[in-house]
Amino acid sequence: MDTDLRSSTRVTVTYPVRLSGDSMIGQGTVVNLSAPGCAIETTLPVRPGDYLELHVMAPDQARPLNVGLAKVRWATEQKAGVEFIRVRRDDQSRLQRLIGQVLEESAIGSERDRQELTAA
Repeated sequence: MDTDLRSSTRVTVTYPVRLSGDSMIGQGTVVNLSAPGCAIETTLPVRPGDYLELHVMAPDQARPLNVGLAKVRWATEQKAGVEFIRVRRDDQSRLQRLIGQVLEESAIGSERDRQELTAA
């Protein structure tokens, strides 16, 4: 998990994502996720100011998490920061639960690691 001065919790993930915009359609990987946005690794030529639609394939989900409208806030050669603008209420709830699950799994893994170190 990344810790910095942001107002919302970000979790490190590796989820496949389909993204589409006015002149592009393709794939990438969500590498961190929060309620207001995410970072995506992709070879698509995204630029700050571009608008996208995202379909995130999170594990153990029957259907993709859909972001109807997202705006690219920053971009490098193969990575982009995206702000979620329009997310349906049910997908927003799923997003919050998903972030909570990742945080819980991370805490359980950290505790297990700590126990293994003290037992050694």
